[in-house]
Amino acid sequence: MNRPSTVLPWIVAFKAFKAAALTTVGIALLVTRHADPVGLAIRFGLMFHLPLASKAFARVVMLASGLTVARQVGLGITALAYAALMAAEGIGLYLRRRWARWFTIVATGSVIPVEVYEIARAMHAVRVLVLLANVGVVLYLVRCRDILAQ
Repeated sequence: MNRPSTVLPWIVAFKAFKAAALTTVGIALLVTRHADPVGLAIRFGLMFHLPLASKAFARVVMLASGLTVARQVGLGITALAYAALMAAEGIGLYLRRRWARWFTIVATGSVIPVEVYEIARAMHAVRVLVLLANVGVVLYLVRCRDILAQ
């Protein structure tokens, strides 16, 4: 029986969101590589009315203070490469290609140990939600073989 999948569009949307977010971060890192990262973080926080006295914002400023041009370029290129991977997974799943199922299982499953390590190092709700979403994607694609058959 070949019934339409109701979960697959959500997986595609999740991959598209991650690709868009990583593309934005990658471009921002590359475009602003010669600007003062701490000054940019503070201006960004003021522009979006973020709580500048929060622990999270202090951590962003601390991370920004350690950026060099070379490190920023490396992070930007890495973000764009990872965005391309997310986009390829999402497009392949949207087009229901057989290779996309295994490509997504391997690529998404390979980052799960890193996510578990990061959660063990410092528990954050967003990290836990991303881990649960990625585990759900992998389990769903492993169990549902017929959704991508063409």
